Amino acid sequence: MATPRGLMQFFFGLFLFLGALAPARADIAPPDLREPTLIHTYLHLEDINDIQLGTGTYDITALLVQRWKDPRLAYAGSGRGQAPQVWMGKRAEKYLDTIWHPILDVTGEKGLTASDVHSLAIYPDGTVVLRQKFTGSPRFTGELTNFPFGHLSLRLNITSVAMGDSQVRFKLEHLSPSEDMQQLDDVLHGNWYPRRIEWNTSSAVRPDTPGQRFPQIDLQIVVEHDFVDGLHKIFLPLTVIALASWGLLWLNIVSQSSYASPRIGGMVTLILTTIALKFVLNRDLPVVHYLTLSDVLFNGTIVMLSLALLSSCVVAALYTEYGAQRALRFNVSVRRVYPLLYLMVMLLGYFVMLG
Repeated sequence: MATPRGLMQFFFGLFLFLGALAPARADIAPPDLREPTLIHTYLHLEDINDIQLGTGTYDITALLVQRWKDPRLAYAGSGRGQAPQVWMGKRAEKYLDTIWHPILDVTGEKGLTASDVHSLAIYPDGTVVLRQKFTGSPRFTGELTNFPFGHLSLRLNITSVAMGDSQVRFKLEHLSPSEDMQQLDDVLHGNWYPRRIEWNTSSAVRPDTPGQRFPQIDLQIVVEHDFVDGLHKIFLPLTVIALASWGLLWLNIVSQSSYASPRIGGMVTLILTTIALKFVLNRDLPVVHYLTLSDVLFNGTIVMLSLALLSSCVVAALYTEYGAQRALRFNVSVRRVYPLLYLMVMLLGYFVMLG
C-alpha cells in the first residue's frame, strides 16, 4: 500500500512530466509580422517641478496617449456611431495584458517610473487607444558655469523596452503645451522659465543587443534660470554684506578702544554669515566638480571679508604699538581702497566666468 509521501512524490513527478510535454507559451505576437506597427503618439505635459541642481534630476508628470491598429481585435459595430469598447483603471490594466501593446520605459532617470493606465479603448476596426499617466525623475544636461545665469536642457527619453524598430515605429502626432511658452510656464514650477521645447524620434542601442536598435521618443525642454531669483538670493545678500563690512571699517578704534571689539567681531560675524548663507542656499546652488559664478561670488566675498578683518587687526596693532596718528592714516587708506578692491574682485570674477 502506497504511503502518503509516495503518492505526493508520484503526483509531483507527473506534474513536472506533463509540464515538460506542454508547448511553451510565447508572448503575444505583434499585429503584423512583416512590417513595424505604427504607434501614433500624443504627449501632454501636466507638471514639471523640483529641478535638483545637486542630483541633476527633475520630476515630471505627463499623460501619454498611444494609438495603433490591430486587425485581430476588430469586431462588428453596434450601429450607434461606432462607439468603442472602453475599460478604465484596473480593468484596463487587466485586459491590456491579454492583447499586444508596446512596453515603454523612461531611460536615463533616477529611480523607477510610476505608470498608471487611465483607459483602454478598442474601436470596431481594431484601433486601440491607450491612455497612461506616468511620473519619473529624468536627468537634465547643461553647463552650470554661469549659474545663476545660463540654461538647462530637460530631457525625456521614452524607449521601447523589448521591441526593436523592425516591430515598432513611433509617429509623433501632438505635444502640448508646445507653442505657447506661457502655457508651458504654467506647467513648469520653480525658478526657471521655458525658452524652447521640441520632440523627435530616434533609436537607441543596448550593450546586450548591439545589432538591434530600439525606437525612442526624445523630448527636450530648454529652461533659463530666473534672474530675479538669483538677484534676491545671491546678489542682494552679498551686496548687503559688502556694504556692512565697509561700514565696519569706519568705526574709529582710536577714539574709543571699546570699538575694537565690535569692529573685529563684526567682521567675523559677516564671514560666518556668508558661509552659513551658502549652506542655506545649498539646495538652489549647483553641486558640480568645477567652479560656477555663484562659487566665485561667495568665495570672493569671504576673501574680502578676511582682508577687512586682517586690516582691522593691523589698525589695532598700529594703535597699540605706534600711536593714534599712524593707525588713523592706515585706517583711512583701508577705507578708501577696500570698496574699490572689493568691486574689482567681484567684476574680475564675473567677467572671467562669463568670458
